[in-house]
Amino acid sequence: MRGRQVIAGRIKLARKMAGLATQAQLLALIPGWKPSRLGNYEAGISSPAAEDIRRVATATGVSACWLMFGDGPIRPSERDLQAIRHQNLTHLLQGIRDDPERLADTVKRLRISRKRLLEQLDNPFQPIADDLAARLERIAEQPAGWLDRQHVEHDPLFLSFPETMRELMMIHSELRPAQQAVLLSTARALREDV
Repeated sequence: MRGRQVIAGRIKLARKMAGLATQAQLLALIPGWKPSRLGNYEAGISSPAAEDIRRVATATGVSACWLMFGDGPIRPSERDLQAIRHQNLTHLLQGIRDDPERLADTVKRLRISRKRLLEQLDNPFQPIADDLAARLERIAEQPAGWLDRQHVEHDPLFLSFPETMRELMMIHSELRPAQQAVLLSTARALREDV
C-alpha cells in the first residue's frame, strides 16, 4: 500500500511539473485511457504497470526510472534542481504538520513564517532559494549540497527490491542514454541465453 502511495505522489508531481493542472489535461496526452485509470493511480488505489509508467513519463517529460522508483534524474536529459529540493524538503519535514512543537521550532530555526514553510511543502513550484536550502541542511545536520541530490535510500518502494536489483537500477540511472541502451541490450541477450 505504501509503495502505491509513493508512486501516486510522484505521478501527481510529474503532472504538475509538466504544467498540467488537471488529470483531464494529462489524459488528453495519453490516448485510450479512461479517467478512472489515472484517478486510481493518482489516488494510490492501484499500481501502474511498467508500460503505464512509461506512458505517464513520456506525457509529462520525466524519467520513467524516477517516476517508478524515485531514482536518478527527474528529467531524462537534466536534473531538475527545484523538484529534487522539493522532494528532499518533503522527506526532511515529513510529519511536521502533526507536531506543533516541531513545526514551531523549525519555523524559528529557518527564520521563515509558518505560512511560507507550509507553502514550500505544498507547492513543488515554489522555489527553494539557496539560502533557505543551506539553512535546511544545517538544521537537518546534512552536508552542504545534500538538498540538491536525490536520495533513493528514502524511497520505500525502491528499498523493497532485492539488493542486486537496486544496484542495477542505480547503475542504469547514472548512465547516459546511449549507455542505458547498451545495458538493456546486454540484459536482453542474457535473458535469451537462459
